[in-house]
Amino acid sequence: MNFKLTIFNRLILSYIMILLVVISLGIYTTLKLRQLNQITHSISFIGDKSFATINRLKQTIITQRGFEKKYILTRDKDFYLQFQKAINYIKNDLGQIKLFADKVVENKLLQDSITGYSRYIKQVQDNVKNIHQEKESSLTQYQLQQDKLVKQIINKLEQISNIIKNDIDKKLKLSGKISSLASYIAALITIAAIIIAIFFAFYNSRTINRPLLSLIQGTRIIAKGRFEEQIDISSPPEIKELAEAFNLMSVHLKQIDDLKSDFISNVSHDLRTPLAVIREAVSLHIENNLSESNDKGHKLLEIISEECERLIQSVNKILYLSRIDAGMMEYNLDKHSLKQLIERAIFNISPILEKKSITLTLNMNDNLPPVKVDDSKFGQLLDNIFGNAIKFTPDRGRITVTVTERENDFIEVSISDTGCGISEDQITKIFDKFITLHDNGTGLGLYLAKRIIESHGGKIWVSNNLQKGSTFSFTLPIF
Repeated sequence: MNFKLTIFNRLILSYIMILLVVISLGIYTTLKLRQLNQITHSISFIGDKSFATINRLKQTIITQRGFEKKYILTRDKDFYLQFQKAINYIKNDLGQIKLFADKVVENKLLQDSITGYSRYIKQVQDNVKNIHQEKESSLTQYQLQQDKLVKQIINKLEQISNIIKNDIDKKLKLSGKISSLASYIAALITIAAIIIAIFFAFYNSRTINRPLLSLIQGTRIIAKGRFEEQIDISSPPEIKELAEAFNLMSVHLKQIDDLKSDFISNVSHDLRTPLAVIREAVSLHIENNLSESNDKGHKLLEIISEECERLIQSVNKILYLSRIDAGMMEYNLDKHSLKQLIERAIFNISPILEKKSITLTLNMNDNLPPVKVDDSKFGQLLDNIFGNAIKFTPDRGRITVTVTERENDFIEVSISDTGCGISEDQITKIFDKFITLHDNGTGLGLYLAKRIIESHGGKIWVSNNLQKGSTFSFTLPIF
């Protein structure tokens, strides 16, 4: 089964992936912050309290030793009572330090301190008994032993303090490393989240926009009347269904367009012969009645002849269009002088130019190279463009034909008039089928002109200056 992700599923999947990355970042950051908090608590609480306890303990031991010396010298019981009270404080502080000491070296040093302090107390108590019993002993030797013992205890406590300090320094370095690592990992996860977001944004925009652009391009082609074009979109499913609906609509429009073209072709073909007969009959009637002086009747016959000619030209355009759309139009491309072709077309329209007093100027170099055209089809092209120029140019107006050679092996022909110009909403679709200018004509002349030029390998376009006329330009390949 070929599973296709819908647009909704793609967006949901993108959001879930980004959300997972963000959640991972949050969990990792939370764990590292908790670890940092524990280390900080250990440094701030345990470190400060242990230092304070050790310093207080050293000071208390020194003070206690002072009470002992004063008692020995003065035999004052108050000093001995102060000495006894200090024992409780010292034991309590030693117990507090035992709680902080979490390493083997610290515990051993602390145990040595406790052992040394116990021996110190025992020696003091023995000395007090000797004093009470009035036994003689060497006071100097006793004092030296006690000072040495107290010094050893304080030295052990200082070693414990240094170990705790070193441990705090290690924890500070560890916290710095954890902080740096957390910042690094957070930056990596953030960058990864950004990359994933950009990837999914690009992926979604590409997989959604490209089908949409294909659909838009296909609808524009269909809007131009090329109903045979099919829009091929495989995913997403929503746009695929829309493309299939457009393709079905295009098939129906193609069927309707074929029916319309067949109907117009058949009707045009049926009208062509009767109109030709009417035209010839009117011409014969005019020729046979030239000697008569009925000017009004003669004028009516001329009008009928002109209208028949116009209708025949319209029918010919429709038949010509039918052959082009059916792909049955043949072009006999050959080497021709562009100047001769243009001059012949100007000669054909000269009576109309004289009738409207329109000035036509031809700007063309005699040394231009020949072009590769079908002279019959090209003549029809010029008739259509000149016909529009004359139609919308007022009496005593001006038409200018400019022919120049371009650098890319093409010759450019521009036909300008001083007519009413073309509105902006019409200029973009003026070459489409059945688009008329100012509701005048059949709307086929410029469409046929475009098809003829494209069949010759050239291009046609129009530039406009509203209220001051327009310029139709096209290119032809050099032979």
